[in-house]
Amino acid sequence: MKIELKDIDESSYSNFLDSIRNAGTKRGYVRNLRKFLNLIPNNIYEEYLGTTPESREIECLADSFTRLAKKDIKVTKSIIKSYIKEINKEVESGVISPNTVSNKIKPIKALLTANEIDISWKPLNKMFPRETKSQDRAYTKQEIQKMLHHCTDITDKMIILMFSSAGFRLESWDYFCWKDVIPFKAENNNYKGAALRVYRGDPEEYWTFITPEACKILSLYKEEWKSRFLQYPKDDDPLIVSTRFDFPHRLKQKGIRARVDKIVTKIGLRDKLVKGQRRYEVKLDHGFRKYFNTMMRRAKVNYLDKEDMMGHKVGLESSYERYEEQDFERFAEYQKAIPFLTISDEEKLAVENHNLLAEKTKLENYASEVKMQNNEITRQNQAINYLLEELKSIKKNQESEK
Repeated sequence: MKIELKDIDESSYSNFLDSIRNAGTKRGYVRNLRKFLNLIPNNIYEEYLGTTPESREIECLADSFTRLAKKDIKVTKSIIKSYIKEINKEVESGVISPNTVSNKIKPIKALLTANEIDISWKPLNKMFPRETKSQDRAYTKQEIQKMLHHCTDITDKMIILMFSSAGFRLESWDYFCWKDVIPFKAENNNYKGAALRVYRGDPEEYWTFITPEACKILSLYKEEWKSRFLQYPKDDDPLIVSTRFDFPHRLKQKGIRARVDKIVTKIGLRDKLVKGQRRYEVKLDHGFRKYFNTMMRRAKVNYLDKEDMMGHKVGLESSYERYEEQDFERFAEYQKAIPFLTISDEEKLAVENHNLLAEKTKLENYASEVKMQNNEITRQNQAINYLLEELKSIKKNQESEK
């Protein structure tokens, strides 16, 4: 094997794409970069490069922009400043949120960085408007209960319950396989919950958990899978499949989003926007993630454990996760939140009864141990008293002999 320079692709756009790992991030970056590059007129390239892009395709525009940046960084910064000013006008008019401004600039920074072009971003960052607190809220438990009531099939129920009990992002559905679910069962064979691997094989991979309620739906879904495909799913089969095919074909995030949108519309959370309103009160998929985060806080789950279960990198231990139940130390913290994350009132009551029974058994075992310890103390005290009496008797006999 040998390396030849002629085999190396020096395309500015290819370098940009190669620098982005996450597929969802890549799509957003490409969309925003295309918008920015299309705003730069050909006459600017003609003036400073003496040539214009071969076409208005993003690959050609990216190449021309990076050549301009390498030749005249001052002009490049002026172009970016002008773009930021236009974005700020949209913020002032209420078209976009001030929180999205940085996301529109990140692709430009990624393009320049990927092509080894240094630029001082500090003065440019100061042009960004002050970010505001997000106004969207989480779904309520009552709203999620309504969603389950309006689900047309078990696939919809599985989507809703897994979303709300694990708090993962929408694009996670493009990764899930059956081997990513590791169920935990009690001695009576009832589900205690399950571990769920998110983004398998991706640098952002992490573990979270799902509730016993979601496990039951998943088990029913597996039986439906068998009746449909005449066999149980294999480990590498997609966790959720489209109903349009006669073979296991993954239902990707676009299809998941469409199903959720249909359900949320049915319960009245996707009515027409009022005048002057640009966003719905609850984000379609992120509302579940916010619900998960809220319930975990109400259950007083350890903050670092909660962040880890949401895929937020807060420590160095994520690289050392293992696969056996006894090694999922964070599941004990997740169990605190199961009553809060359980949607069905009947299921919640069952969880609470199970917890009460477990607590009762624990107390009974403790009482039994205390009783045994008291009996043992009583026996030892009797033995000590007997020995003391024996010693007194021996001493008395010795004194009488004298």
